Amino acid sequence: MSDSLQTGKFYGKTQRRFELGGVVLTEVSHACGRKLPCHTHESAYFGLLLAGSYAEKCAQRAAEYDPFTMGFHPPSLTHSDEVGSCGSRMFCVELRDAYLLRTRPFLTAPQFVPDLCASDVTWLGLRLYRSFASETLSALELEELCGDMLERVSGSKLSEETARPAWLNHALELLHESFRESLTLEEIAAGVGVHPIHLSRVFRKHYGCTMAEFMNRLRVQYACRALASGWADLAIVASEAGFADQSHLGRIFKSCTGQTPGKFRSFFHSQLAVP
Repeated sequence: MSDSLQTGKFYGKTQRRFELGGVVLTEVSHACGRKLPCHTHESAYFGLLLAGSYAEKCAQRAAEYDPFTMGFHPPSLTHSDEVGSCGSRMFCVELRDAYLLRTRPFLTAPQFVPDLCASDVTWLGLRLYRSFASETLSALELEELCGDMLERVSGSKLSEETARPAWLNHALELLHESFRESLTLEEIAAGVGVHPIHLSRVFRKHYGCTMAEFMNRLRVQYACRALASGWADLAIVASEAGFADQSHLGRIFKSCTGQTPGKFRSFFHSQLAVP
C-alpha cells in the first residue's frame, strides 16, 4: 500500500509555491537524510535537484540524482525515495491533468525519464526556477518552458513545416503590438489559429528564441529609447516597458546589453554631450 500525494503536496518542507494555468511550482527542502515511504503523486511532475542528493526506485528503474539533474514522473507512478545524508533541495514542476489534456492530441504520454546528464530539459527547468525564485515569471514564459520540457520527454506528433508559415508573421505582429502587455501562449496561439506547442516550436525554429525572450528584447529596446531620451525614474520605465518591476528590468536589461539601465543611460547621455 502506498501513499497518494495530492498536487502541491510533498514530503519535506515547502519553501514556496506558485500556481498558474494548471502548472504548480513548488520548492521543497529536507534538512537531513531520510527514507520516504512508497508513494505516488496525483499529477505528473518534473523534479530538479538544486542541492544535496536524492535516490529513487520504481518498478522500471532506479536513479540517483546529484545537483542540477532532473527527473520526469508521469502521474500515479509508484516509487520510493531516499534523501542523502546532507539533505536536499528540489524544485518541482507539477502538471495538472487539465494541462496534460491540452497536449495529448500532439504529444504521446511520456514515461519515467531521469535526466542525469544535464540535457536541455534540465537547463530549461533551471531557467524556469530562476524566474520563479525571482518572482518575475510571466504566464507566457511558464507555458513555453513547460511545453518545451514536456515535448523533450515525449514522443512528438507535431508536423514539421519546411517553409515559413504565413501565420508566423501574424504572431510576430501580435508580439510587436502587445509586448508591453502580459500575453499568454494560448492567447497568441488562438490569435493565429494554431496549437500553442506547435506555435512555440515553430517560433523557436525561425527566431532562435522563445516568444517570452523575444518580448523581453522588445521591452529592452523600448527601455533603451526611454533612457536615451530623458531621466525618467527607472521604476516608471520598467512599468511602461512591460516588466514586472525595476529589478526585473535590471536583470533582463543587463542580460541583453551587458550594462545596467543606470549605466547605460549615463554612458549614452555622456556621449551625446560630446561636441
